[in-house]
Amino acid sequence: MRHAQSMDRTTAACYALIASAAVLAGLLVFGLDRRWASEADASLVIARNNFTLLTTQTRNSEEALIVLDNTTGSLLVYRLNVPRKQLEAIAGYDLQRIFRQSIPRQ
Repeated sequence: MRHAQSMDRTTAACYALIASAAVLAGLLVFGLDRRWASEADASLVIARNNFTLLTTQTRNSEEALIVLDNTTGSLLVYRLNVPRKQLEAIAGYDLQRIFRQSIPRQ
């Protein structure tokens, strides 16, 4: 009789451990997904005519203005210099050339 009771307790303990492991694994997967997921956060987006403008925070205290010219396929990035009250050009990209290079040729 004791053998049957100890076997039932062992089986119940195993199922409890498996259930706990499944719950912890689920929490870990969902917690890590939120922690390391990078999301684009645009503060302001304006799309008019052939231009798309958006502002975003690039570092803890920096704001950037990104300008997409839909006609030429160019992307320009400006940094806001608050003390000088200026926009500084920091990068420019020709998106058509970038996408042409990334598409494998047959």
